[in-house]
Amino acid sequence: MTMQDYETHDCPYCGEPVTLALDASAGDQSYVEDCQVCCRPMMVVVAFDEADAPHARLRREDE
Repeated sequence: MTMQDYETHDCPYCGEPVTLALDASAGDQSYVEDCQVCCRPMMVVVAFDEADAPHARLRREDE
């Protein structure tokens, strides 16, 4: 596990790909981050798999 991993996901609003920096030292987390393309707020949920690798899910803030 590295201290920072990167994942690319599609914005739940505009559908454009956005790259997220995932901080593996912070553990499971959820936070709001603005889309780099349309600037709308996305809810980012980060969880770890069995190998302690972080993975993110994006959803609309109003979901």
